[in-house]
Amino acid sequence: MRYLIIAMLLFINLNAGMLDYFNAKDATTSYKSGNYSSAIKNYETLAKEGKQSAIYDLANSYYKAGRYKEAISEYKKINNSNLKFKSLHNIGNSYAKLKKYDDAIKAYESALKIKEDRDTKANLELIKKLKKRKEQQKKQNKQDKKHNKQNKKQNKKKNDNKKQNSQNKQNKQNKQNSNKNKQDKQNKESKQNKNSKDNKNQKKEQDKNKQNQNQNRQKQNSSEQNSDNNTTKKNQKQKSSENNSTKKDKKREQKQNKEQKSNKENNKTKQQQQKADANKNKQDKKEQNRQKQQAANKADKKQKQQAKKVKAKAIKAVPISDMEERKWRKMLEKKGVNSLMLELPSKKGETNENKTPW
Repeated sequence: MRYLIIAMLLFINLNAGMLDYFNAKDATTSYKSGNYSSAIKNYETLAKEGKQSAIYDLANSYYKAGRYKEAISEYKKINNSNLKFKSLHNIGNSYAKLKKYDDAIKAYESALKIKEDRDTKANLELIKKLKKRKEQQKKQNKQDKKHNKQNKKQNKKKNDNKKQNSQNKQNKQNKQNSNKNKQDKQNKESKQNKNSKDNKNQKKEQDKNKQNQNQNRQKQNSSEQNSDNNTTKKNQKQKSSENNSTKKDKKREQKQNKEQKSNKENNKTKQQQQKADANKNKQDKKEQNRQKQQAANKADKKQKQQAKKVKAKAIKAVPISDMEERKWRKMLEKKGVNSLMLELPSKKGETNENKTPW
C-alpha cells in the first residue's frame, strides 16, 4: 500500500512537470514567432506557480505586445537578484514608451545602482534629453499663448479706437450739419422778416402816396376856380412830391440790395471757416492714428525679438547633440545590445519611434 501511494505521487509530479515543460516550450515558440498573445497565455499559466523566470518572461511578452502597464506590474514582482537589474532596466523602457519620463529616470537610476551598464546610461541620457525638450516645448507653448493673448487685446483695443473715432467723426458731422441747417433756417427767417418789413414799408409808402395824391386831387379840384397861376403852382408842387417819392423808393431798393449782398458774403466766409476747421481736425486725427500705429508696431517688434531670444536659448540647452545620438545608436546596433530605441522629436515637435526591438 505504501509503495502504491509513492508511485501515485511520483506519477502526479511527473505529469505536472510534463505539462510545465509543454507550456514553456509553446510559450517560447510563440514568443520567438511574434505571437505574443499566445505566449502571454502560456506564461500566465507558468507564472501562477510563482516562478521568477516565468514572471519575467510574462512581463517581456506584455512589453512586446505593447501592454506596457501590465508589463511594469509584472516586472515589479521580480525579487530575484539575477533578474532585478534587467527588470528595472525594462521598467524604465516601459515608462519611456508611456512617455512618463520622471518614472523612467527613477527606474534607470535604480538599475544603475545595482550595476553599471552602458545601455542603461545611454537610455537615461536619452530620456533626460526628451524630458528637457518636452519642458522647453511646454514653456514655449505657454509663452506663445501669452503672446497671442496680448496680440488679441491689442487688436481689440485698436478696433475699439477705430470704432470710437468713426463714431466721433459721425457725431461731429451730424453736429455740423445740424448747425448748418439752423444757420440756413435763421438766414431764411431773417430774410423773410426783412422782406415782410420792406413790403410793409412799401405798402405804407404807397398808402401815403395815395393819400397825398387824393389830397392833391382834392386841392386841385378845389382850386380849379382859382387863377391859372395857382394851378401852375399846384402842378409844380405835385411834380416835386412825386419826384421825392421815386427818389426815396430808389434809395430804399439800393439799401436792401446792399444788405442782401453783405449777408451773402458773411454766410460765405462762415462756410469757408467751417470747412477749414473740419480739414484741420481730420489732419490732426490722421496724425494721432499714425503715431499710435507706429507705437503699436514698435511694441510688436520688441515682443517678437524677445520671443526669438527665448526660443534660441531653449534650442541651445540640450545635453547631447543629435549627431552624437546617431553615432551612439549605430554603435549599439552593431553590438546587438538591448537598448531603448526611441527617436527624438523633430523640429516640428513630432516623435518617430524606431521599430528596432529593445
